[in-house]
Amino acid sequence: MKNKNTIVIYLLSLFALLSCGEDRTQEFFEQTKENQWIYTTMKESYLWKEQIKPQERSKFFVPESKFFSSLLYKDDKASFFAEQVYAGDYGMSVALMRDPIAVQPSKVYALVLFVEPDSPAGVAGVKRGMWISAINGKALSTSSSAQLQSGEEAEFTVEYIEYDDKLWVENGTIKVGASASYDVLDIYADNIYSERGKNIGYILCNSFSNDDFKNRVNEIAEKFIAQNVTDVVVDLRYNSGGSIDNAAYLASALVSSELAGTPFCTLKKSESELYSTQNYISTQYNLCDKKIYFITGEKTKGVAELLVTSVNASRGAYDVMVVGGKSVGSNVMVERMESPYGFSINPAVAYAYSSDGNLVSNKGIMPDYEIDELANKERNIYELGNQQEELLYNTIYIITNGTAAN
Repeated sequence: MKNKNTIVIYLLSLFALLSCGEDRTQEFFEQTKENQWIYTTMKESYLWKEQIKPQERSKFFVPESKFFSSLLYKDDKASFFAEQVYAGDYGMSVALMRDPIAVQPSKVYALVLFVEPDSPAGVAGVKRGMWISAINGKALSTSSSAQLQSGEEAEFTVEYIEYDDKLWVENGTIKVGASASYDVLDIYADNIYSERGKNIGYILCNSFSNDDFKNRVNEIAEKFIAQNVTDVVVDLRYNSGGSIDNAAYLASALVSSELAGTPFCTLKKSESELYSTQNYISTQYNLCDKKIYFITGEKTKGVAELLVTSVNASRGAYDVMVVGGKSVGSNVMVERMESPYGFSINPAVAYAYSSDGNLVSNKGIMPDYEIDELANKERNIYELGNQQEELLYNTIYIITNGTAAN
């Protein structure tokens, strides 16, 4: 007589075998339709689609963001996944570091580098140059970066440095609202400085995303021409990209008007497979007779790098100089693709070639004058656009003296 447990196991096994004979393909596709869409779209459009291997069925049951990431080429640093409803962030960029004046060597501070004016941080009054030492009364650590980017309503403890006495002084707290979406300011500042017979026009351009970008470029170029600007500084240190069309318009204002209709950039899947071409545009005002200086940094990437590379290649006898830090080195373009399921994928779709037909470097743009904006942490970090701010100060010094100040 067979053991009852053996009989039960036998019956379960038989049931499983019979179930295996049932076609459940439709059910599988229904349960994994989001990831099926990602897989199909990536196989059609992704720059490295040949690298995507057939996926086992079990792989399709993971969360969409994780599935998307699993398909990416190992060297792809540009593609990203995005929820359709963006929860937002605090709207500030910071640098975490241990006490720069070594009063408390183990204590961690966050130096505020940039704040979007309409963001929760901007509305609350957070400014560039502020030092944050705690969140909700809890001291910062080297892993506090995420807490400083987004989250619920928070209270930041702010301090400042008495540099002469090498002393930290607490300067109260700032209550910042919860993460939220906000309008990004493409052109944050445009100023004119007069130094030693030079009229120097300054443009702080943080992205190329807004619909009114071209109008702003026209307004600024018209003002620069009217006030006899001799040199133009375009600050791209926090610019990580945006619309190629907008970037091409700014570039068109910086090169000869005779180049209108010729390539600003060419996007290709490969050496022989064209993706698209963006030409220089006829602009209302032109600054091609001015010497151009770009400020770059470790956040400068993508379309911003393409702008610098193409303008440099197209200026001919007119000089272009780069000041600041080495850029990221992103020579691929991404395209936003909306899914029917409430999220988007943003895969790399093409390599970027500059106006001279050469592939943009993936090693980053190396400045002619390499200057770290935080090199002098033992003195005030000025607001962007302030003539005493480290990179702007050095750029103006180069323009007026032919070399950097430091």
